[in-house]
Amino acid sequence: MATKPKTDVAVKDDKNLPMAMMADMAADAGMGLEGADKDSFAIPFIAMLQGLSPQLETVESAKPGLFINTITNEVFKEALVVPCAYQRRYLRWAPRDAGGGYKGDFSPIDVETGKLLNVERGDDGRLRIDGDELKDTRNHFVLVRSTSGVWQPALLSLSSTQIKKSKRWMSLIQGIEMRNPQGKPFTPPSFSHVYKLTGVKEENSKGSWWGINIEVVEPVADQDLYLKAREFSKQVAAGEVKVSEPVSDAVHEEGGDDRF
Repeated sequence: MATKPKTDVAVKDDKNLPMAMMADMAADAGMGLEGADKDSFAIPFIAMLQGLSPQLETVESAKPGLFINTITNEVFKEALVVPCAYQRRYLRWAPRDAGGGYKGDFSPIDVETGKLLNVERGDDGRLRIDGDELKDTRNHFVLVRSTSGVWQPALLSLSSTQIKKSKRWMSLIQGIEMRNPQGKPFTPPSFSHVYKLTGVKEENSKGSWWGINIEVVEPVADQDLYLKAREFSKQVAAGEVKVSEPVSDAVHEEGGDDRF
């Protein structure tokens, strides 16, 4: 069976199960998933809800300025995350007046070197291909702490005005310096520290929206969490992680533009 990212979900009252039942479940671990491969699983997006986010109509507790797990629909005010991997992509979106919708993604090399045909920059500065918009998107693969305390893999995509936040986050990660037992300084892996994400109201001449604020919290002290983050990082690098299809570009950011 193909390796898959662990998407642990805390089960209530599992401590109250009979010991014999727990022993049977442990002995049968993994059964029922033998035919699954990497395309059988998808990690969720962790997105900042905006005024046009479709989840506002379907998730009771959803409101602008809160984060949402797009698979479990769990909503939370702030998110504790461990960054495990990073990718930059151009996401293709159909115009909203044509129904909208995600139509795939491309590498920056293909878009910016002319390898991808029919790419044009409009008078508004936005890139388009055959009428669809190409959004420069910075993907941060993270472990996010659920309200139940379980660390789960997820993807935080930042585009438009939030690209500045992504760049700042990458600078924060790269700027951390630690020392080995011999006192020699080194730059630790991105998953060496926990970060806190919170919502912040932003605006420009085109409107207002909710963006994210990123703060370093503390080093990862739990070895199991560190090993889980390292494994997830390796899975992303090996192309073994499939991401759930984004619901709408309005989930990620509205207002502003891509020229940042």
